[in-house]
Amino acid sequence: MRGVMGTSRSAFALPMVVLVMVVVGMTISVSLTRFSAQSKVVERQIRAYHEHHAGRGLQEAIGAWLRQQNGRDLFDVLDPITGHAMDIELDDGSVVSVFLRDGQGTALSNLTGRTENEISDGAAVLRQLALNVSQKQYLDMTRAFGPIAISASSADELLITNTCDAIMGGNGSTLADGILETRQQNGRLTRVAMTTISTNAGLSGEQRAMVQRLFATDIELWAVLVELRAGSGPMRGRLVSRYGGITRIRLNSGRRNNSNLMELGAFLTWKDLGVQASDPDIADLY
Repeated sequence: MRGVMGTSRSAFALPMVVLVMVVVGMTISVSLTRFSAQSKVVERQIRAYHEHHAGRGLQEAIGAWLRQQNGRDLFDVLDPITGHAMDIELDDGSVVSVFLRDGQGTALSNLTGRTENEISDGAAVLRQLALNVSQKQYLDMTRAFGPIAISASSADELLITNTCDAIMGGNGSTLADGILETRQQNGRLTRVAMTTISTNAGLSGEQRAMVQRLFATDIELWAVLVELRAGSGPMRGRLVSRYGGITRIRLNSGRRNNSNLMELGAFLTWKDLGVQASDPDIADLY
């Protein structure tokens, strides 16, 4: 009888031990998962802290560089190919390179709070895009902030074509061809050039006014690209990080005796772009 009871107790005890081990294992696993999650949260917070202060520091440095230009056209002082503006050498020999590029070559998708004309103009462009481009192209060609006007100098040809069709009721090929041909010849478009193109295309007075509202020649939105290259060791000279964002740069005409100073606004976006070899796409910054 004792042998039977002993066997029964042993048979009962073994599953209990296994159950306890499973519970303990699950508890440890949950604890480790929570610890790992907390560690990732802390890591993200630390990274966000560093990125925030790095962004503020860069903002101050770029702002100081802009003030030194005394209101000169930015395109005249930037490298015409890369948009290179300046280099900052750090104490450890690392070099931070700053590039500025036209960031207004997209259509405004958020028309909330805009004027009646802006809503009408913007909606016409968005309807054209919705009818004629893919979803990815639509997303690449639009932004949720900034002015209604699209940079005539940097916008995608497909966006130029659709915007011209929106202005001329679907018959904008002559206007689009004039813009694209002038841009190819001169690199950049001026307000005078846009007026000439509109006149040659036979636009009405209202259509010419719409051209001035929808196409920008003086750029306000700029893409800022920042590259960090190592200053010592085996990585010397190699790209170790790259960030980018969109900001506003405006000519300040309100300050006495400083009417030609350019002012840098806060970064509207700021992203880690990685260190891939390819040149970053401005659309990735929106």
